[in-house]
Amino acid sequence: MDPIVKGVILSSTILLLTILIGYFWTKSQFKRGILLTLILGLVLRIFGAASPYLHEWDERYHALVAKNLVEHPLSPTLHEHPVLAYDNQNWVGSNIWLAKPAFPLWLMSGSIALFGDNLVAIRLPSILLGLLAVWLTFLIARRLFGSKVALVAAYLHAIHGLTIELIGGGVSSDHVENTFIVMVELAIYFVVLQRGLKLQWRFTLLAGVFMGLAFLSKWYPAMIVLPVAVILLCGNKEVKIKDGLIHLMAMAMIAFIIAFPWTYYMYLTHPKEMGAILSGALSAYSNTVPSHDQVWYYYLNKVMVLFGELFYLVIIFAIYRGVKSKTYRRYSLIGLISWILILLVLFSFAETKRFTYLLIASPAFFMLTAFFYVKVYDEYKSITKSIQFLLRGVILITIPILSLRYTAERMKIFKTVEQPRAECYEWPESEWKKLDEETIVFGSDDYVEIMFHSDVYAAYRKVPAAAVIDSLENQGYQVLIYKDFQFQ
Repeated sequence: MDPIVKGVILSSTILLLTILIGYFWTKSQFKRGILLTLILGLVLRIFGAASPYLHEWDERYHALVAKNLVEHPLSPTLHEHPVLAYDNQNWVGSNIWLAKPAFPLWLMSGSIALFGDNLVAIRLPSILLGLLAVWLTFLIARRLFGSKVALVAAYLHAIHGLTIELIGGGVSSDHVENTFIVMVELAIYFVVLQRGLKLQWRFTLLAGVFMGLAFLSKWYPAMIVLPVAVILLCGNKEVKIKDGLIHLMAMAMIAFIIAFPWTYYMYLTHPKEMGAILSGALSAYSNTVPSHDQVWYYYLNKVMVLFGELFYLVIIFAIYRGVKSKTYRRYSLIGLISWILILLVLFSFAETKRFTYLLIASPAFFMLTAFFYVKVYDEYKSITKSIQFLLRGVILITIPILSLRYTAERMKIFKTVEQPRAECYEWPESEWKKLDEETIVFGSDDYVEIMFHSDVYAAYRKVPAAAVIDSLENQGYQVLIYKDFQFQ
């Protein structure tokens, strides 16, 4: 389809659904509003996941490891059949692959087992989890602030450009980061369900389970659930401090029980590799991953790109209302603020910095922005009419416009279909037919894509010595050398 036609259809759909959602919001028809918001979120996520190619960083590695996990779920591998020497601490050339925890890869692997090793299977879990995240944002915000705030928060989440790009695999960490965000949000959702009630063990159990799965998605940052839970549960008159501490300790213990078995098993079977991964995750504060070293205020600037130019205004307003409030809502605001600021501070002191890290706190920002939006819409009528008109008009128009602009920028709505980085996507079918289970390919930068899209025995970027090639051929393998855009 022509990119302009495609862009017009998609942008028209976004605009129409936005107008309808806004109409239902003003009429307090929140069930209809959230239904359309979920439809909008699904449309955008399917569009974002429609790329016909594996992306270079990091999707292609996640896809290949997930494909291999179908055969052996407890042994994540990149090079399934390493015919050359390898280093398991080299995440782009290892046999055992522990660069990311197992849970997101298991989800992708399960999808591959059901639907085959194709791009739909790779991205389907992220599409569904991404839609679940929008729904969770609505549920959490409704519990904390009411349906009016909840619908705005869900809408902001549904259209957020970088979140959608994660689901399509277009940003580093892609499906892993998306799964992690949803697991953290699920854990906090079950914490929020405890507010205003006597603590219930079923919710504590579920919060702990999803906190553990968050650890198995992205390691230590999953611990953000605990301080947020402490604050959100403060002020609950139905809960004694002793009971609250017992439930929080139980939640942490359940998370440990969920995360420990696989982590320990990997440490037993691959102690050097797993030890390096766990210590490396902690040493992010002293060691820098190449190309990811940034100044200490990197995130202070980046948040305005990720979440809009009004980020600091939203935070200041939330802090003001949190301090001023004498109601239970104070803890709702402070809990969400802590979700953002704790991560912002901790990540700012780390040597290794990536802009996607802050997406862990994205649901909190959507909710605080929605709270700010609704308060501006409903209140501040006591000031002079001219100032009121200017203040409310600018803010109420600017927030959705900036959000939609960011969506269009990240999703490249009117751009042509991206060209494949990998040359193998341009190969004729006759070349792919050469790649059977007894074939080894050398000399291609697309070695990961080749192993994912075919049943080839092995593929490598480098070309080994002639003696190695002769040895492999003597073992009965067909060796193909990729040179000058063809096999030799």
